[in-house]
Amino acid sequence: MFLTLTVLATLISGMFVASVASTITALKRENDDFRAMMERRKAF
Repeated sequence: MFLTLTVLATLISGMFVASVASTITALKRENDDFRAMMERRKAF
């Protein structure tokens, strides 16, 4: 029983960390796209 709960907690923690990492990566990509768009707009 304890082993099952430990394995579930580990899986949930891993999924949470993966989700946070994915969100941070997406935000960085979006920020870079926004910065590039502003540079193009500044050129006009």
